[in-house]
Amino acid sequence: MTTTTPPAPLAPLEELAYAHRPSQLTVLADLVQTLSDVPAVTQLLVRDSPATGTADRLSDVDLVVAVRDERLLALMGSLDAVMSTEFGTLLPGWRDTIVGDLGGAGFVYLLPHDGHLLQLDLYLCPDSKVDALRRRIGPRLLWQETPTDAGPCPDAGARVETAAELARTAAAPATCSTLLVQAMVLHAMLRKRVLRGQEYIAYGLLHQLHETCRDVIRTALVPHSRHHGWYHLPDEVGRTTIGRECLAELTDALSGPPVPTVAQADQALERILRLTGRVAPHAVAALSDEVTAYRAYQYQEGPA
Repeated sequence: MTTTTPPAPLAPLEELAYAHRPSQLTVLADLVQTLSDVPAVTQLLVRDSPATGTADRLSDVDLVVAVRDERLLALMGSLDAVMSTEFGTLLPGWRDTIVGDLGGAGFVYLLPHDGHLLQLDLYLCPDSKVDALRRRIGPRLLWQETPTDAGPCPDAGARVETAAELARTAAAPATCSTLLVQAMVLHAMLRKRVLRGQEYIAYGLLHQLHETCRDVIRTALVPHSRHHGWYHLPDEVGRTTIGRECLAELTDALSGPPVPTVAQADQALERILRLTGRVAPHAVAALSDEVTAYRAYQYQEGPA
């Protein structure tokens, strides 16, 4: 856990405000310090509750990272290593499918912080599109490179190539391993919304968890399926004994309450982990340390 010492001297009211400021600001400051040293990064912007001063203990850190177009793909490839090494994130980044298309790519990380898992939302935006992004969502600028640091403007070819590669990676089919990471990230989001009493958002996230359960079953048992969503699922998956057993588990999941308790949210994740262990044991084995650490933080509210 990161701690900081308040600057001295502070007036009594300033001391009180400092003592009760959201702990996420420490993480945000560390992110800015680390990412501003990356030569590919041109701007750092914060959005949502940290930008409006409405953050609480469960709020996530939502950072937009503007990156030179020609270097964005390379940074995407090294982002997991940077976040794990510099910040100790618990899981590989999940390619965010909830955030709107702002011209780049969003990733969600879970960071052990202050006794719980803090959600880090990082949106990598090509520098050529950051002005349009700022007009659309109005984030607050935290850092910008000085004019002497700026490199040459990317040519049209680099911009087109980056946009095409972003589209290709977004359309790439999920694997059982990436779906397992997705399940844990969605579960963390769901737990937070249940604890806050945000029933509508919790309903939507539970539905996404059910979809993740479905996708794990289909990806493992019918990897070359041409179908999407819920169509043809019984016909494709129900041809084998293990497939019918998985569908029975999925049916049981869908019969639960539309807005879960925390315990029911935990059961939904455990069902996915159990099913993945049956149909894609290699995915669970590859992420065994991450799954163990995630359970420790979520179910015991701190590391074991």
